[in-house]
Amino acid sequence: MKKILRTAVSGLGRIAWDFHLPQLCRHAGFEPVAVVDPCRERLAEAASRFGVGGLYTDFKTMLDEQRPDLVVIASPTLFHAEQAIAAMQADCDVFCDKPLSVTLTEAEAMLQAARRTGRRLMTYQPHRLNGEARTVRAILDSGKLGKLYLIERHVSNYCRRNDWQAFYRNGGGMLLNYGAHYIDQFLYLTGGKVRRTRCELRRIASLGDADDVVHALITTTAGVLLDLDINQAVALPLPEWRICGERGSALYQDGEWRLRYFAAGALPERKADTGLAAAGRRYPSEPIAWRQETLPESPADPDAYYRCCYEHYALGRPPFVTGDELLELMRTLDECRRSAGELEAEPVLHC
Repeated sequence: MKKILRTAVSGLGRIAWDFHLPQLCRHAGFEPVAVVDPCRERLAEAASRFGVGGLYTDFKTMLDEQRPDLVVIASPTLFHAEQAIAAMQADCDVFCDKPLSVTLTEAEAMLQAARRTGRRLMTYQPHRLNGEARTVRAILDSGKLGKLYLIERHVSNYCRRNDWQAFYRNGGGMLLNYGAHYIDQFLYLTGGKVRRTRCELRRIASLGDADDVVHALITTTAGVLLDLDINQAVALPLPEWRICGERGSALYQDGEWRLRYFAAGALPERKADTGLAAAGRRYPSEPIAWRQETLPESPADPDAYYRCCYEHYALGRPPFVTGDELLELMRTLDECRRSAGELEAEPVLHC
């Protein structure tokens, strides 16, 4: 008989409403038994739309009364550490929305609690499985571009952000909000650890005090440059992806991938001229037999992530996002803020 995970959801905002609760209801291995939110109107909406019976405004009361197998933490970021640790201490596994926490210190405390209690902890990193990531993986695995040395990622919009994620006190800002997605995506696709991080943060259009412009340059231990540009104050967007290898490049824009590369061994031997007088006063150039392709974006599988969750929480299979990967991401986010001068003081621990 298939194991059914009695599941509670904390927070009834956008991500719980649009993703977590619909996925829990669609997957036969999960039974949503409770929701927690300080807004009683949202609790009533959850009961009506998703048929959830346990409605709570207090997180610990829910834990005491429901004793769920799994708690999905979809509350604002500043509550993640406190609620996740409380759930694990109540003998529940935890699936936490991204970012795992506000700081590396909090993330370490959460993973220590998981080890101490013997409970499972994983985070939601959906950009590992979206269509763009699947296509990038296929391009890299094909070897057509040669040895990888650079990936650029541009996330562009113009938004006068005025919600809770516009404020640092809530764990807001585009570095934590979007950067947690795209830096994890970078590291997942390249399989590397971070050697060096440089970052600049700005607030331009946001109505809060947190960053809405992020430019991070991350160097992996394999020497790959990962260039992340998150700009929520730009009127004309740049191409979403540019991937550069030693034999070619790939560009993604407006739903289409374009590749330009030459085959391995296609270039004749050429020697460097060490003299100071350029031959014929000409700049170096040579004909290259470029190959060109266009690719559609690979289709995404919207149900894949909760299948991974069920395999981990119900069947005991390895987590899709490991503890080491969680720490590497949080360490890199901390280093971005430190590089930008935004993390000079000892961070406050919200747990």
